[in-house]
Amino acid sequence: MNTTRYPLLAVLLVMLLFAACNPKEETPVASGGSATDYFTTLKILNAKQSQIYDYHLPDKDENRALIQLNEERLRLACLNATGSGDALRAVRDNAGNLSREQMLQVYNSLDAKTKRSQLGKSMKAYVEKKAVLVGDALPHFDGVGPDGKPFDWSVTDGKRILLIYEGWGWIKRSTHTWFKDLLSATDRDSLAIVAYVYAGSLAELQKRVKSFQLEPYLVISDLQGKEGPLDKKMGVHGIPTYYYTDEQGVVRRIVAGFDPDRFTMETGLSPKWGESLGPFVEK
Repeated sequence: MNTTRYPLLAVLLVMLLFAACNPKEETPVASGGSATDYFTTLKILNAKQSQIYDYHLPDKDENRALIQLNEERLRLACLNATGSGDALRAVRDNAGNLSREQMLQVYNSLDAKTKRSQLGKSMKAYVEKKAVLVGDALPHFDGVGPDGKPFDWSVTDGKRILLIYEGWGWIKRSTHTWFKDLLSATDRDSLAIVAYVYAGSLAELQKRVKSFQLEPYLVISDLQGKEGPLDKKMGVHGIPTYYYTDEQGVVRRIVAGFDPDRFTMETGLSPKWGESLGPFVEK
């Protein structure tokens, strides 16, 4: 019986695992060719994203890999913006990585029919509208709740508002628990947590509310899916984005992404503080 094969197999297995978890850097795969090239390349990028998730990388390495992948998608989309609706949508969805001038350049390259489309109108709104900044009043944009009735912003009057802007598919389970604990520990007269949800129809909104268990929050959607101009009006650079206001509805903090310690430092909110809410930490 040959016992030497087992150590060799173990070494080979370790080498394969190391190679899988440490993918080599590759040259960009985006090209400015035909629509077929675009979809083929997009398929490759989507496969790479699946591989990143399968590698179970540390958070920082995974975030870095996903950022690089999204930059590649954006470059691909910009090169193909006038040739594909999906590519144009990718430009719109990654608008936070583009300057207003770059967005205007892409918009001006569109044909008249595309400019009249919902995507074209959305891009135009991105270029023309001023994003929400700290010190601005939180916009009371039009939308509906899961019951189909117009969202009533008056329920937030006199309260601090935490608007959680989308990202429900990206927010970790522990983060969902963190916000629900915050809601449970806080007096309803002190803090209103508003959950904005992408949805193209009322049925889709209701499905997403149930899927992500958003019932405890005040839920609102403009029912324009990802096609509407609200992202740019709000100045969203990534999802989730959090807008935190004072009792007068003035935005005091805007936080992109979620890390409990950073979020608490930026907003003064923490479940363990309960009704005190904590102070606004001025810089």
